[in-house]
Amino acid sequence: MVAETVVKLDKREDAGTPASRRLRREGWLPAIVANQDGTTTPVKLEQHGFEMMLRRHQSDNMILDVSIDGAPAAKALLQELQYHTLTGAVMHADFTMISMTEKLAVNVSVSLKGEPKGVSQQDGVLEQMVHELEVEGLASDIVDQLEVDVSALMIGDSVLAGTVPLPSGLTLLTAEDIAVATVLAPRVETEPTEDEEGEEGEAGEDAEEGAAEDEEAKAEE
Repeated sequence: MVAETVVKLDKREDAGTPASRRLRREGWLPAIVANQDGTTTPVKLEQHGFEMMLRRHQSDNMILDVSIDGAPAAKALLQELQYHTLTGAVMHADFTMISMTEKLAVNVSVSLKGEPKGVSQQDGVLEQMVHELEVEGLASDIVDQLEVDVSALMIGDSVLAGTVPLPSGLTLLTAEDIAVATVLAPRVETEPTEDEEGEEGEAGEDAEEGAAEDEEAKAEE
Protein backbone atom coordinates (compact mmCIF):
# COMPACT_ATOMS: atom_id res chain seq x y z
CA MET A 1 0.00 0.00 0.00
CA VAL A 2 3.00 2.31 0.39
CA ALA A 3 3.80 4.16 -2.83
CA GLU A 4 7.29 3.95 -4.30
CA THR A 5 7.37 7.48 -5.73
CA VAL A 6 7.42 10.80 -3.90
CA VAL A 7 4.38 13.04 -4.38
CA LYS A 8 5.54 16.65 -4.58
CA LEU A 9 3.27 19.17 -2.86
CA ASP A 10 3.55 22.96 -3.03
CA LYS A 11 2.07 25.27 -0.43
CA ARG A 12 -0.64 27.60 -1.68
CA GLU A 13 -1.72 30.92 -0.26
CA ASP A 14 -5.09 31.39 -1.95
CA ALA A 15 -8.11 29.48 -0.67
CA GLY A 16 -11.77 29.29 -1.61
CA THR A 17 -13.73 28.12 -4.64
CA PRO A 18 -12.51 30.74 -7.17
CA ALA A 19 -8.87 30.01 -6.33
CA SER A 20 -9.43 26.25 -6.59
CA ARG A 21 -11.08 26.62 -9.99
CA ARG A 22 -8.16 28.69 -11.23
CA LEU A 23 -5.70 26.04 -10.03
CA ARG A 24 -7.58 23.27 -11.83
CA ARG A 25 -7.61 25.28 -15.07
CA GLU A 26 -3.83 25.58 -14.75
CA GLY A 27 -3.41 21.83 -14.26
CA TRP A 28 -3.09 21.80 -10.46
CA LEU A 29 -5.11 19.83 -7.91
CA PRO A 30 -5.98 21.69 -4.67
CA ALA A 31 -5.39 19.67 -1.51
CA ILE A 32 -5.09 19.89 2.27
CA VAL A 33 -2.50 18.26 4.52
CA ALA A 34 -3.51 17.55 8.13
CA ASN A 35 -0.38 17.70 10.28
CA GLN A 36 0.25 15.62 13.40
CA ASP A 37 0.10 18.73 15.59
CA GLY A 38 -3.51 19.38 14.55
CA THR A 39 -2.80 22.16 12.05
CA THR A 40 -3.56 22.02 8.33
CA THR A 41 -1.54 23.15 5.33
CA PRO A 42 -3.22 24.09 2.02
CA VAL A 43 -1.22 22.63 -0.86
CA LYS A 44 -1.43 21.92 -4.57
CA LEU A 45 -0.02 19.12 -6.73
CA GLU A 46 0.29 18.36 -10.41
CA GLN A 47 -3.08 16.91 -11.45
CA HIS A 48 -2.26 14.69 -14.43
CA GLY A 49 0.65 12.86 -12.82
CA PHE A 50 -1.35 12.29 -9.63
CA GLU A 51 -4.31 10.82 -11.52
CA MET A 52 -1.98 8.52 -13.47
CA MET A 53 -0.54 7.27 -10.17
CA LEU A 54 -4.03 6.59 -8.79
CA ARG A 55 -4.82 4.33 -11.74
CA ARG A 56 -2.05 1.98 -10.65
CA HIS A 57 -3.69 1.40 -7.28
CA GLN A 58 -6.89 -0.45 -6.38
CA SER A 59 -7.82 1.90 -3.55
CA ASP A 60 -7.80 5.65 -2.91
CA ASN A 61 -6.84 4.93 0.68
CA MET A 62 -3.06 4.53 0.50
CA ILE A 63 0.19 5.50 2.19
CA LEU A 64 2.33 7.94 0.21
CA ASP A 65 5.72 9.58 0.47
CA VAL A 66 5.06 13.33 0.22
CA SER A 67 7.42 16.30 0.07
CA ILE A 68 6.14 19.82 0.78
CA ASP A 69 8.09 22.64 -0.90
CA GLY A 70 11.09 20.39 -1.38
CA ALA A 71 11.38 19.28 2.26
CA PRO A 72 12.52 15.70 3.05
CA ALA A 73 9.82 13.16 2.19
CA ALA A 74 7.53 11.94 4.97
CA LYS A 75 4.71 9.40 5.14
CA ALA A 76 1.14 10.57 4.63
CA LEU A 77 -2.21 8.80 4.32
CA LEU A 78 -4.33 9.76 1.33
CA GLN A 79 -7.41 10.18 3.49
CA GLU A 80 -10.04 11.22 0.98
CA LEU A 81 -10.57 12.16 -2.65
CA GLN A 82 -13.44 14.28 -3.95
CA TYR A 83 -14.63 13.60 -7.49
CA HIS A 84 -16.66 15.60 -9.99
CA THR A 85 -20.16 14.09 -10.07
CA LEU A 86 -20.40 14.15 -13.87
CA THR A 87 -16.88 13.76 -15.26
CA GLY A 88 -15.39 11.65 -12.47
CA ALA A 89 -12.28 13.87 -12.39
CA VAL A 90 -10.51 14.32 -9.05
CA MET A 91 -11.44 17.72 -7.59
CA HIS A 92 -9.68 17.76 -4.19
CA ALA A 93 -7.43 15.57 -2.05
CA ASP A 94 -7.00 15.29 1.72
CA PHE A 95 -3.71 14.01 3.17
CA THR A 96 -2.91 13.17 6.80
CA MET A 97 0.68 12.99 8.01
CA ILE A 98 1.30 9.76 9.91
CA SER A 99 3.90 7.96 12.00
CA MET A 100 5.15 4.56 10.86
CA THR A 101 5.38 3.46 14.51
CA GLU A 102 1.80 4.35 15.53
CA LYS A 103 -1.33 2.41 14.60
CA LEU A 104 -4.02 4.08 12.52
CA ALA A 105 -7.61 3.24 11.64
CA VAL A 106 -8.55 3.17 7.95
CA ASN A 107 -11.30 1.85 5.70
CA VAL A 108 -10.12 -0.86 3.30
CA SER A 109 -12.17 -1.97 0.29
CA VAL A 110 -13.54 -5.53 0.09
CA SER A 111 -13.21 -7.48 -3.15
CA LEU A 112 -15.31 -10.60 -3.74
CA LYS A 113 -13.59 -13.44 -5.59
CA GLY A 114 -15.16 -16.44 -7.32
CA GLU A 115 -18.70 -17.35 -8.37
CA PRO A 116 -20.92 -18.68 -5.57
CA LYS A 117 -22.41 -22.16 -6.04
CA GLY A 118 -25.71 -20.58 -5.07
CA VAL A 119 -25.46 -18.51 -8.25
CA SER A 120 -24.10 -21.10 -10.69
CA GLN A 121 -26.12 -24.09 -9.40
CA GLN A 122 -29.21 -22.53 -7.81
CA ASP A 123 -29.72 -19.39 -9.94
CA GLY A 124 -29.32 -17.19 -6.86
CA VAL A 125 -28.12 -13.59 -6.83
CA LEU A 126 -24.94 -12.43 -5.11
CA GLU A 127 -25.38 -9.13 -3.28
CA GLN A 128 -22.57 -7.20 -1.62
CA MET A 129 -23.88 -4.99 1.19
CA VAL A 130 -20.58 -3.72 2.59
CA HIS A 131 -17.80 -2.50 0.32
CA GLU A 132 -15.33 -1.35 2.99
CA LEU A 133 -14.23 -2.59 6.41
CA GLU A 134 -12.55 -0.46 9.06
CA VAL A 135 -9.28 -1.93 10.29
CA GLU A 136 -6.45 -0.81 12.53
CA GLY A 137 -2.73 -1.39 12.17
CA LEU A 138 0.65 0.11 11.43
CA ALA A 139 0.97 1.97 8.14
CA SER A 140 3.30 -0.72 6.81
CA ASP A 141 0.61 -3.38 7.37
CA ILE A 142 -2.26 -1.56 5.61
CA VAL A 143 -3.29 -3.15 2.30
CA ASP A 144 -5.14 -1.83 -0.75
CA GLN A 145 -8.01 -4.31 -0.42
CA LEU A 146 -9.28 -7.38 1.39
CA GLU A 147 -10.16 -10.40 -0.77
CA VAL A 148 -13.04 -12.71 0.15
CA ASP A 149 -13.64 -16.06 -1.56
CA VAL A 150 -17.41 -16.47 -2.01
CA SER A 151 -17.35 -19.53 -4.29
CA ALA A 152 -18.71 -21.89 -1.60
CA LEU A 153 -21.77 -19.77 -0.76
CA MET A 154 -25.20 -21.29 -1.36
CA ILE A 155 -28.56 -19.50 -1.31
CA GLY A 156 -29.06 -18.06 2.16
CA ASP A 157 -25.36 -18.09 3.03
CA SER A 158 -23.57 -14.89 4.03
CA VAL A 159 -20.05 -13.67 4.66
CA LEU A 160 -19.78 -11.81 7.96
CA ALA A 161 -17.19 -9.13 8.62
CA GLY A 162 -15.66 -11.24 11.36
CA THR A 163 -14.88 -14.06 8.91
CA VAL A 164 -13.04 -11.89 6.37
CA PRO A 165 -9.34 -12.93 6.34
CA LEU A 166 -7.08 -10.13 7.58
CA PRO A 167 -3.34 -9.86 6.90
CA SER A 168 -1.03 -10.18 9.87
CA GLY A 169 -0.86 -6.98 11.92
CA LEU A 170 -4.40 -5.78 11.16
CA THR A 171 -7.31 -5.74 13.62
CA LEU A 172 -10.95 -5.50 12.57
CA LEU A 173 -12.83 -2.48 13.95
CA THR A 174 -16.09 -3.05 12.06
CA ALA A 175 -18.68 -5.08 14.00
CA GLU A 176 -18.03 -8.77 13.35
CA ASP A 177 -21.70 -9.70 12.83
CA ILE A 178 -22.26 -7.31 9.93
CA ALA A 179 -23.05 -9.14 6.68
CA VAL A 180 -20.62 -8.22 3.91
CA ALA A 181 -22.21 -10.31 1.14
CA THR A 182 -25.01 -12.83 0.78
CA VAL A 183 -26.58 -15.03 -1.88
CA LEU A 184 -30.28 -14.33 -2.33
CA ALA A 185 -32.94 -16.55 -3.84
CA PRO A 186 -33.92 -15.69 -7.42
CA ARG A 187 -36.77 -13.26 -7.77
CA VAL A 188 -40.01 -14.70 -9.11
CA GLU A 189 -41.81 -12.39 -11.51
CA THR A 190 -45.58 -12.74 -11.72
CA GLU A 191 -47.65 -11.96 -14.80
CA PRO A 192 -49.98 -8.97 -14.37
CA THR A 193 -53.72 -9.71 -14.34
CA GLU A 194 -56.09 -8.20 -16.89
CA ASP A 195 -57.36 -5.70 -14.30
CA GLU A 196 -53.79 -4.57 -13.48
CA GLU A 197 -52.97 -4.17 -17.19
CA GLY A 198 -56.08 -2.06 -17.63
CA GLU A 199 -55.20 0.15 -14.70
CA GLU A 200 -51.63 0.61 -15.97
CA GLY A 201 -52.92 1.59 -19.39
CA GLU A 202 -55.31 4.17 -17.93
CA ALA A 203 -52.53 5.57 -15.72
CA GLY A 204 -50.24 5.89 -18.74
CA GLU A 205 -52.91 7.71 -20.74
CA ASP A 206 -53.54 10.11 -17.83
CA ALA A 207 -49.82 10.82 -17.54
CA GLU A 208 -49.51 11.51 -21.26
CA GLU A 209 -52.50 13.85 -21.16
CA GLY A 210 -51.02 15.69 -18.18
CA ALA A 211 -47.66 16.08 -19.92
CA ALA A 212 -49.34 17.40 -23.04
CA GLU A 213 -51.28 19.96 -21.00
CA ASP A 214 -48.02 21.10 -19.33
CA GLU A 215 -46.33 21.55 -22.69
CA GLU A 216 -49.29 23.56 -23.99
CA ALA A 217 -49.22 25.78 -20.92
CA LYS A 218 -45.51 26.48 -21.40
CA ALA A 219 -46.07 27.26 -25.08
CA GLU A 220 -48.77 29.79 -24.18
CA GLU A 221 -46.42 31.50 -21.75
